[in-house]
Amino acid sequence: MKDETKEKASKIWKDIKAGLKSGFDITKKGLSKAGSTIQTYSDLGVVQLEKKQYESKIKKAHASLGALVVEKLSAKNASPLTASDPEIAELLKSVADYSKEVAKREKILKAASKEASSKSEPKKTPAKKSSAKTKASK
Repeated sequence: MKDETKEKASKIWKDIKAGLKSGFDITKKGLSKAGSTIQTYSDLGVVQLEKKQYESKIKKAHASLGALVVEKLSAKNASPLTASDPEIAELLKSVADYSKEVAKREKILKAASKEASSKSEPKKTPAKKSSAKTKASK
């Protein structure tokens, strides 16, 4: 009788070990997926922050450009302003560079958004065709 009890206890213990191992493996896999998803969203957060920083730099460059124009136009003997004026050209170049950087970040964010929406869409299952028996009974 004691041998039966030992065998039952041994079998139960093996079942518990197997259950714990499979549960651990599943948890490990889930945590790995969660970690990579968190990393992806963290990276996208950095891209979004960089985009905001470049947009802020564009606004500052616009403000500097406006201040420069006011200064040049309000001066005595004001000369006509052109885009080739060195100070103005430098600010215009900065605005163009910052705009390119913003566009790059928007492209990255848009691609990530499309990828996320394609992953979250539920997969459609084909509709079941009604059998001849069902039609006949109607």
